[in-house]
Amino acid sequence: MQTRNVLPEDNLYYSVLLSLDEGKSYGSGFRLKYKNHNYLITARHVLFKENLEIRAKNLIMTCQNANNIEEPMMLGIDLEKAFCKYDKVNDVAIIKLGEFKKLYDKEAPLKTDKTKHKRPSVLIGESYLSEISMPNNLRLVSLDKEATRGIDQIRIGNDVFLMGYPTSLGMRRNEDFDSSKPLLRKGIIAGVHKNKNTFIIDCPTYFGNSGGPIVEYGEDDYYRIIGIVSKYIPFVTKWHSSREQITNTELTNSGYTVCVPIQAAFDLIDRETK
Repeated sequence: MQTRNVLPEDNLYYSVLLSLDEGKSYGSGFRLKYKNHNYLITARHVLFKENLEIRAKNLIMTCQNANNIEEPMMLGIDLEKAFCKYDKVNDVAIIKLGEFKKLYDKEAPLKTDKTKHKRPSVLIGESYLSEISMPNNLRLVSLDKEATRGIDQIRIGNDVFLMGYPTSLGMRRNEDFDSSKPLLRKGIIAGVHKNKNTFIIDCPTYFGNSGGPIVEYGEDDYYRIIGIVSKYIPFVTKWHSSREQITNTELTNSGYTVCVPIQAAFDLIDRETK
């Protein structure tokens, strides 16, 4: 069994920072191993506008190093050439990063695998990927399907961890944290909205968090990725001036966040790679 509420170290390296067109826009995401390929998973609105046009020409993906080396890996992605797809209903998008090659044929079940680097693999990148920074002794961690859980399995009240890059926090010239590394928040699953195929967590999110992974600590003492950050739920305040006949509406962060279940990413890959 895991030690309660001690997030496994490999989970800390899932999330990646996304920078579009050299910082004109930011978001979060994570890497997923599925069907012998490696994919970048993020929210649809991170990569696409409301009219579904691509937001940028180029994307820089900053990945954390599981060997505790300070310098992360940075990959450039040509979005005009990339295999980049979105879901029309759910707020999720994918980019195919390339094939992954297993380093070992035999793989222990993740629940019993006590190694620091679980199921290591080598990424054979697509032609539209370019290496910007590649430190020596680099080890990257991608999510395995076995370490996920569907919306019908999650439980209201279970602990969750939100990982991502809230790049909008802090003062521009006085940063209080390293914006190139993910920040975590801890909360609970607050509700499930099955008609919308979403669930709610009681963690506040900010600009830059969109697309980041949500980790659930299950009742069986294991940690699994269950979803993708979509948007925060606003707290709405209205006041009305009867004299000037003016109504003012203010929106603030309620502290609740809407998330898309991880199954939406698997379904999107299945549809687009038939």
